[in-house]
Amino acid sequence: MQFIDIYIENDTAARQQITLFSAAEDSLPVTLQNANLQQAAVGVLYPLGDGRFALNIGPSLTPAALQDAGAGIAAGQKHFGLQHLRLTLDEGSSASTETWRWLLFGLRLGAYRYQHHASATLTDPTQPLASHDATTQALCDWANLHAEGVIIGRELMNKPANILYPQSFVAAVAQLPFTHVRQEVLDEEQMAQLGFGGLLGVGQGSARASQLLILDHHPANARHTLALVGKGVTFDSGGISIKGAARMSTMKFDMGGAAAVVGAMRIIDALQLPIRVIGLCGLVENMPSSRAQRPGDVVTMHNGKSVEIISTDAEGRMVLADVISYAQQRFQPDFLLDIATLTGGAGVALGKEYAAMMGNDDDFLAQVTQAGKASAEPVWPMPHGGWYRGVLKSEFADYRHGGEDPHGSPCVAATFIGEFVQPGQRWAHLDIAAMSTDMPHRKLYANGASSFGVLLLARLSALLAQTECE
Repeated sequence: MQFIDIYIENDTAARQQITLFSAAEDSLPVTLQNANLQQAAVGVLYPLGDGRFALNIGPSLTPAALQDAGAGIAAGQKHFGLQHLRLTLDEGSSASTETWRWLLFGLRLGAYRYQHHASATLTDPTQPLASHDATTQALCDWANLHAEGVIIGRELMNKPANILYPQSFVAAVAQLPFTHVRQEVLDEEQMAQLGFGGLLGVGQGSARASQLLILDHHPANARHTLALVGKGVTFDSGGISIKGAARMSTMKFDMGGAAAVVGAMRIIDALQLPIRVIGLCGLVENMPSSRAQRPGDVVTMHNGKSVEIISTDAEGRMVLADVISYAQQRFQPDFLLDIATLTGGAGVALGKEYAAMMGNDDDFLAQVTQAGKASAEPVWPMPHGGWYRGVLKSEFADYRHGGEDPHGSPCVAATFIGEFVQPGQRWAHLDIAAMSTDMPHRKLYANGASSFGVLLLARLSALLAQTECE
């Protein structure tokens, strides 16, 4: 289809027309050179008069460009009163299903702005897209679902830590419209009996009780099992190794991995993908107090290994290691992926272009990379093991969980987590710290949380559902 008709809440409004074209910055296609348009900056909606508009997607129709083009339309939605639209792709542009899906996704998600409520209940201030044409409605349904998954993640991340903490996180997720996902919660007493010394050690300084949330999508026709482990530090003060005051307010975003898992599970559940996916969210608050964990403490992890604490601000890997060990013991997944806002070093190395990826199986990592590229949530491989393993040597325990200096911090953290991955287990680790917020280079990302990872995890689940395992 070269054009589609959609509406946002009001299908009786006069229909306005938006021509979308693909060109270099400020270049105009022949069809628009005499259309009262003087320039064409990428991603900006330009009025042409008489209810007509134009928008330059950019020189290539990548998922990111299409998402941002949709967000550009959303930015003009309120200003121009856009309600009933005909979206037309210029004749030189490919009008594939994926093209329309990502455009519509960007249009729906681009309208999202966080609105504070003194409740952990998640809200969606955007309006769903709809069409009277059945084929176009199917495109809208896909876009609406994927936008809603990301919005769930953003809502969880954007809420302040006095509203969203481990127990209220669990309560908020319990209200989501899952249809086939079984929800389970382990409390501190249960985790203590199971030996979660790493996770419980992180949370012991907080008055908020730690939780392990388990979301299990288990269709009868599942061919494989994927475990998704998300770091859910609802506020990270650094603990006794307290952070500096600058930007500490952003540490409410330190549960971005858990938020991504929940958002992805919403999509996976609605699509009824033929793969068992277990989302495990280790939920803690890392606070200083007379009860808090100290540097130099030694804790016993879920797998029985002892770990010397070097910095209480290196807490995320302790949470992940325990949950990863538990996930393997209980569920024996074919594939295991952890996702976390883990280290500032990942952003130092890669900036805002990629999340860092480590792991132990080339085929699995290739699928993670493919899923990230297809959804505009790209990842870049980084090393682990080798030299970095030497940093974990301790005189007082089986391991120490990091070093006293910052050298290779993302790689050291991944190496530590990898020590809790069982032999033969396919495993991938995503460090999304730099990608979780402050992404102004993309029009899709409003101020606040990005919920990076939701789309990648959902796409990966779909890919793995089609994978043959040995």
